[in-house]
Amino acid sequence: MIASAEDDSYLVELTDGVLRLSFNRPQFGNAIPKTAVPGLTQLFHAAQADPSVRCIWVRGEGKIFSAGGDVASFAQSIEQDVATRQADFARRLPLARGLVEAIAAFDRPIVTSVRGAAAGAGLFYPLVADYAIGDDSATFVFAHQKVGLSPDGGVTAVLPQVVGTRMARMLLMTAAKVDAQEALRLGMLHRIVAADALEQEAMKMAVRLARAPQLAITRAKKLVNDAPKQSLAQILDAETDGIVACVGDPDFEEGVRAFLEKRSAVFPSTR
Repeated sequence: MIASAEDDSYLVELTDGVLRLSFNRPQFGNAIPKTAVPGLTQLFHAAQADPSVRCIWVRGEGKIFSAGGDVASFAQSIEQDVATRQADFARRLPLARGLVEAIAAFDRPIVTSVRGAAAGAGLFYPLVADYAIGDDSATFVFAHQKVGLSPDGGVTAVLPQVVGTRMARMLLMTAAKVDAQEALRLGMLHRIVAADALEQEAMKMAVRLARAPQLAITRAKKLVNDAPKQSLAQILDAETDGIVACVGDPDFEEGVRAFLEKRSAVFPSTR
């Protein structure tokens, strides 16, 4: 079901095909409590199943995007004996895995707007996003090591895709803190804008993507995501299949007519 969390730890709103997901614990750095993980997982599954959701925009309320997992909750863990502690985390982590898999499986565009820090598991959202925008305060904090942990939350799956394997190793092993300009240079951000323009510019891009021809845009995302695992022949076959599917879609007819008539296309899949 597409709905805000019962405890308001995150808020959702669907407008013009854009599902806005806002982390809503600014007093806790928008850390994501473990109680919110099942709801967020269901939210992404529901969005995938709902054709009216054509783009997801992820943002944080207040001055921080997301501190990731709720590290404060780890305090009770260190009071447990080692075997109990490990068993507790072994039970918890599959829930986080389910959320990562649900986000990665969403086949339409994801936009993130980063204000302040994205840290820990919160890094996954801008790193997996198809478009990540930030203001000058945007900071990427690879903080797992500071509490004696290796990375999780899907970060090691997406970070090498963004910055390359060697750079990813350096960022993670040095517990790096990357500012907005360096994040832009490394490709973790696509654009930096003024703080007072961040929300408007993120929404503008989300709406633009939500108005794109849906079969064409989902095929493009899948082709790029699948390419590293395929041979050139497989990639070319997939591209052929995509074009054949798209020319049979009403969006193709509208796109060609709009081009010939020198007007903006209004694609049937976005109505």
